[in-house]
Amino acid sequence: MQTLSAAELLLYILPPLWLMMGFLAAGHILLNKRDSKAAFGWIALCIILPVAGPLIYLLFGINRIHHRAQRDYHIKIPREDLQTISEPEGARFKPLSNIGENLTRKGLCDCTELLMLENGEALYPAMIDCIKQARSRVLLASYIFDHNSSGLAVAEALSDAVKRGVDVKVIIDGMGEFMTLPRIGHYLKKLGIPFHRFNPLTLFPPSLNINMRNHRKLLIVDGEWAFTGGQNIGDRHLAMQDQNPDRVFDLHFRLKGKIVDELEWAFWKDWSYCEGKHDAPVFHGSNKLQPNADIWTRLILDGPNKDIDKLNHLMVSVISAAQHQVLIMTPYFLPMYDMIGALIAAHLRGVKVSILVPGHNNIKPVHWAMHNSVRQLLEAGLDIRLQPPPFVHSKLLLIDDQYALIGSANIDQRSLRLNYELGVEIFSAKVNATLREYFRLREQLSKAMTLEHINQRSLPVKLRDSIAWLFSPYL
Repeated sequence: MQTLSAAELLLYILPPLWLMMGFLAAGHILLNKRDSKAAFGWIALCIILPVAGPLIYLLFGINRIHHRAQRDYHIKIPREDLQTISEPEGARFKPLSNIGENLTRKGLCDCTELLMLENGEALYPAMIDCIKQARSRVLLASYIFDHNSSGLAVAEALSDAVKRGVDVKVIIDGMGEFMTLPRIGHYLKKLGIPFHRFNPLTLFPPSLNINMRNHRKLLIVDGEWAFTGGQNIGDRHLAMQDQNPDRVFDLHFRLKGKIVDELEWAFWKDWSYCEGKHDAPVFHGSNKLQPNADIWTRLILDGPNKDIDKLNHLMVSVISAAQHQVLIMTPYFLPMYDMIGALIAAHLRGVKVSILVPGHNNIKPVHWAMHNSVRQLLEAGLDIRLQPPPFVHSKLLLIDDQYALIGSANIDQRSLRLNYELGVEIFSAKVNATLREYFRLREQLSKAMTLEHINQRSLPVKLRDSIAWLFSPYL
């Protein structure tokens, strides 16, 4: 009986093994991919490259981020009570308010005071003044906390609070901290300020993940005041300094009322995650619900854990429910297909849709990809305008006359699927009017994007923009 050599044996074994790998990969793709085009593309790759295709899918096609986030970020912080109202007496917030309530299983809570703070010139003095008056606790979270004059001024105020016996806690994103060197964390440690890095980047053990970043911005003082919005901490937000080459326009908000408890609860969830604690003590809020408030709000948390897609579902739904107007201001505009469909449908219903994006962007590939992704919207006749330099980092969504959404999220897949974000729904005609006036002022300064401009791009530019668009989920 002739024995087979090792090479001959491999020749018999490998083809069925490759075939089995292809079938297993195809089965996983069919069961787990929600986009039919993406599923078809991965299956085609496995057919064309029967060996490399399944291996490439194994490395890059499986969504490990969501599974890891669900496993690791599973924080439970019970609350003594959750005081919310589904529909305040005399208000007519439905059906818009139903959307967030169904997403979060929470009603609305009051906001007794809301102040818009434009750029670092308004924000940082207000933050520092609040920290200086702190009596019990200061809780700060920021994606970027730069080691420059603005960052150091905030750090000094935090240090003084620690010396007064105030309980200070700081969360910095592990990747955002690298935006300026030296890293601010070393300085905070030197000052004796308790802080954690959210998902820190480390070589040993290796953890260099650019996903699952904490993009939330929060400052809570004594459970009485809360600051949130889009601004990080650093000199780039000093927008009135013409000599500042990296200056950025942005918005932030100071809030008071029951919504502060919600934002503080969100901070403690992130702090517990940083400490590796899945269960934490009962959270006791500092505020009582004010049933006669003029402003009503709701916190929406979003992240690759169990909160995935909440903000995208919220935005698509409120746009779909709009009756008169949809006003969007965002620094990065790479909407997914469901939002593109909702925007076009709103326009076809006669709703005024206006979208403001930066004419100058700090991330060039995002700017290139945007030119490719807006084509369908321009073809449908939507009004998209480019804001003049400097870079505008502001984030706003205004629906009709009573609804606003503020917070940290951009309209792109990285923000809405890979980052930890937060949004605050605001139901108030007065707040909507104030933000609408700000939007209109920016709109008047902006230049309309046209389909002619998109079509007149040179072939190399079109190819560049299209290639950038292919990578838009990761930009």
